[in-house]
Amino acid sequence: MECPHCRAEIEEKPHYFALGIDPEGEWKISSQRCRVCDRLIVFLTKEGASYPVRPLGSGRAPLGEDVPAEWAAEYQTAGQILAYSKEASAAISRRLLHRVLAACSGAGYGGLASQIERATASPTLPEYLKEALRAYAWAVGLEADDLRSYRPEALVPVAPQEAELLLDLLQPLLDFYFVQPARLRRKLEALALWPTPDHEPPAAEAPGAESQATRPQAPVPTTQAEGTTSVTAAQGVVDVH
Repeated sequence: MECPHCRAEIEEKPHYFALGIDPEGEWKISSQRCRVCDRLIVFLTKEGASYPVRPLGSGRAPLGEDVPAEWAAEYQTAGQILAYSKEASAAISRRLLHRVLAACSGAGYGGLASQIERATASPTLPEYLKEALRAYAWAVGLEADDLRSYRPEALVPVAPQEAELLLDLLQPLLDFYFVQPARLRRKLEALALWPTPDHEPPAAEAPGAESQATRPQAPVPTTQAEGTTSVTAAQGVVDVH
């Protein structure tokens, strides 16, 4: 699993401590320590449910700082309430997905099902993201006349794993549209290759043009001593004395 504190991959098995049984089931405390940051990871658990205690939150990696703050906040909220209400988490994520596809993919502001159909037909979207969008629509049975499509923010019962699927889809989608371009831009700026108001990249030479520094120079004929070979560059004649 990924440590929710430092994001390192860890394999330590948690320790379970029984708390008791009530009408909802048998409650336990799950505890483990990250071998990298040495912090405790604690969950309150019962069969089929797990609630983060330390650290509070979804345990999902935060989005990059280049993602618009409002959208990043919605993503984090959807993750934080996932353990408490899958319906509410999915509603926030569907609304965010609808806004991202409309603003970034050129899919328009129609229903979510139609947006996904248009986005997956776009030549600008990578194939792995198209597959993820198709997989989500298929897994949850999203259709054009579905309330979740024409009212993405609706608080309705969710399909199995729908809330988790939406978060898993939003993270790489936002990374593609915001984080990757910004990271590349910073690298180019560091190499002084990105145009800024006080710096323009060097103009490319015309096809076939050669700079004076790289153009090969004609050999200069020299006088050879007796018994050596001389080459007349202009005529290509070899004289042997």
